[in-house]
Amino acid sequence: MKTLVDGYFLILKTLVVACLVGITCLIFTNVVLRYGFNSGLFFSEEISRLAFVWLVFAGAQLMLHENGHIGVDIVTRRVSPGVARGLLALTQVLMLYVTWLFMDGSWKQTLINLHVGAPSTGISMALFHGAGLVFSVFSALLICTQLARNLMGTLPMPTQAEPSVNDGAVE
Repeated sequence: MKTLVDGYFLILKTLVVACLVGITCLIFTNVVLRYGFNSGLFFSEEISRLAFVWLVFAGAQLMLHENGHIGVDIVTRRVSPGVARGLLALTQVLMLYVTWLFMDGSWKQTLINLHVGAPSTGISMALFHGAGLVFSVFSALLICTQLARNLMGTLPMPTQAEPSVNDGAVE
């Protein structure tokens, strides 16, 4: 199972790199063509926007997996480990709720835009909104796994705050 999960996140990292390279190449080529040859790629803007959306959602999911998002732990570092686990569980349940809302909205938008084509390329706009749907489904699975590990006590918690060397000392 761990190999499957690691493979999935390797695919996400590859997707992020491919999107960045693709966006850079498309925009650079379009700029050179416009200023150097008075022409351009008609699909450059749409494909770049689509790649950027997928890049953002893939990056957000990677950061969710690696706990790389900005976190405020001023409270959880000062309470007992049991209370910290409870606060983390509450946070994870709230994240699941928001993910459900996002998934519901993404699903509705994907269905609405299933037969709507992009202006230049004609690519279904469902591909644009489907990024949120894919993100929501896999993020919900990830959050559920983290919540289960938290409730079983196998999820590592941040260490307690250690007093600073200069706490209470006069220099």
